[in-house]
Amino acid sequence: MIKKYFIDVNSTRTQKANINIVLSLFFRGGSILLQFAMIPLTINYLKPDVYGVWITLSSLVGWLAMFDIGIANGLRNKLSESLALEDFQKGKVFVSTTYVLISIITLILLFVLLIGFHWVNWQSVFNTNFISESELEKVVIIVSIFFLLKFISDIINVVAASFQMVSISSILLFISNLGLTMSLWVLNKSTTSDLVLLSILLTIIPFLISLGANFFFFRNRFKIVKPSLKYVDFNHSKSIISLGSQFFILQIIGLIIFQTDNILIAQFFNPTEVTNFNIAYKYYSIITILFTILLTPFWTAFTEAYYKKDFNWIKDSMRKLYHYWLLSVVVLIVMFFLSSWVIKLWIGDNVKVSFSLSLSICAYIAVSNWNSIFASFSNGVGKLRVQIFYAIIMGIINIPLCFVFVKFLDFGTFAMPLSNFFCLIIGAVISYIQYYKIVNNTATGIWNK
Repeated sequence: MIKKYFIDVNSTRTQKANINIVLSLFFRGGSILLQFAMIPLTINYLKPDVYGVWITLSSLVGWLAMFDIGIANGLRNKLSESLALEDFQKGKVFVSTTYVLISIITLILLFVLLIGFHWVNWQSVFNTNFISESELEKVVIIVSIFFLLKFISDIINVVAASFQMVSISSILLFISNLGLTMSLWVLNKSTTSDLVLLSILLTIIPFLISLGANFFFFRNRFKIVKPSLKYVDFNHSKSIISLGSQFFILQIIGLIIFQTDNILIAQFFNPTEVTNFNIAYKYYSIITILFTILLTPFWTAFTEAYYKKDFNWIKDSMRKLYHYWLLSVVVLIVMFFLSSWVIKLWIGDNVKVSFSLSLSICAYIAVSNWNSIFASFSNGVGKLRVQIFYAIIMGIINIPLCFVFVKFLDFGTFAMPLSNFFCLIIGAVISYIQYYKIVNNTATGIWNK
């Protein structure tokens, strides 16, 4: 099967999706186990309060991902379209131009970072005084530099997705997590707590693996779209950026809704509460990860099916995804009742997760997975206007809603996933309506844009 996956280019759309799901489940499953092993190793090395700072920093640096202005997702759709039409020359232009555009953005961000990071009071940002300002500055600059370098090398995952080989990202993640777990074990055995050393190892290893993947795959499976400076054409960048700009809006709003929880908890409460929230979220996020594995191959497959007018395949695939979603809800319920026992067995008594926090995270993940089904469809067919419209509404009300829950209703950390849940309910209804209209050829106006 693996040989067929890497060599045979004539597999059907359904065969490719099934192979991707099987390989992704295997390697992402291994990655989940390694991530679970990494968390107690990291907490033991840093202690819970410093670990909370590390998690908050990771979330903050992750914001830099939005500065690709949606170009990566624009490439995914445009390259998928080129491959469906067997226009490999245009595909090579799209890939080459994207690498140059992302590299230019990265250089600009690095310049701004190196000039401006001294002007920020990082102890205030992380709401902590038990780590010196100079040490925080070193960690921020190390993590940011390697994250931005990986920003470029991770384009290989987008190219792989366009070839309907999304499981490659799971394979690379598994290799990366294996290296990180081994490094953390060595750190625990050989050194005392050192946030700077930890930041170097946890950022350089994923970058080197991603960089190696670029050299390997562009010499083999993706050779027909191998990037080259002579194929860079900024005229074609307009179509990538035009589509990408819509994804960019969604990325910013997604950042506001999904990536601010750790920072808000650090500000409203303290870094230790960030650790409690993060452990609970990582426990339940197993369902998100597994559901994403099942869902991810369909984005590019929806693109191909839509351009080939194969609406029956789309409807059959969506019914299959509904069944996956129902199964995920059942598993979430089981995990909820086992949560106290599992988290204590996993982490010990260092972390306390409340009933309210568990319940609110479960509700949020259930509705988030439902929305992801229709987001994958609308992203694949490039009909983003409705998604942008309701995402803007969610982005506007999310943080104020958190503020009301915490400051006026005196809710605990469960206020953050609860706010996310209420915001996502809006999209759960609207996104289904748009899907129904598109597949039945009744979408007009904003529903078809």
